[in-house]
Amino acid sequence: MKNVISYKNCLIRSESFQLTESSSWIPRYTLTHQDPKSEWNGAPSQHDRLDKVFCTENEADEFALQDAIRRIDKN
Repeated sequence: MKNVISYKNCLIRSESFQLTESSSWIPRYTLTHQDPKSEWNGAPSQHDRLDKVFCTENEADEFALQDAIRRIDKN
């Protein structure tokens, strides 16, 4: 499951991954700001949450999306 959503002028793409086929899923997301005049200047930034792991890709992706939204709301 690879979700892409738009939230407050940002594109959030979930990209959770496994280190091996039998390991847990690690949440990862990429943020791209859609306004080139912003301080993020449109360059994508990738974020891994190595402190959280999940049994399924869907759970990890959902956490990644919510984590990205929290990060955007803080700025």
